[in-house]
Amino acid sequence: MTPEQVDLIRKSFDAMWSMNRDIGDLCYSRFFELSPDARELFPSDMERQRVKLMNMIAALVGSLEQPALFQSLVMHSGRQHARFGVQPSQYAALGEALMWSLECKFGASFTPELRESWRALYATVQAEMLRAAGQI
Repeated sequence: MTPEQVDLIRKSFDAMWSMNRDIGDLCYSRFFELSPDARELFPSDMERQRVKLMNMIAALVGSLEQPALFQSLVMHSGRQHARFGVQPSQYAALGEALMWSLECKFGASFTPELRESWRALYATVQAEMLRAAGQI
């Protein structure tokens, strides 16, 4: 990721934190539409899961300029997700759901540059989680 992308993500994250509940709800709703088979991996009450997702995003954004910490977070999460049975296609579906959710909440301010920045972050996280899970 470029320094400009990191800056865009940090600024947008600050703005999105006040919308984190809505983003989490939208993201999981869309994710289950895109990957219905993933629903069985989650509890019926998604409140705690939504909090976990947003906290993980916060930790990743906070560690963007600390490569060792970023890598540790992603590797640990990848191993955990492998134990839960998450499949590679489900990572892709979650990424699409997250981008869709951000676009819904940010509207016109979700510029192509901002979208590409978030996509770059998610692609990095996805690849490293799959590597940690031994799936690539």
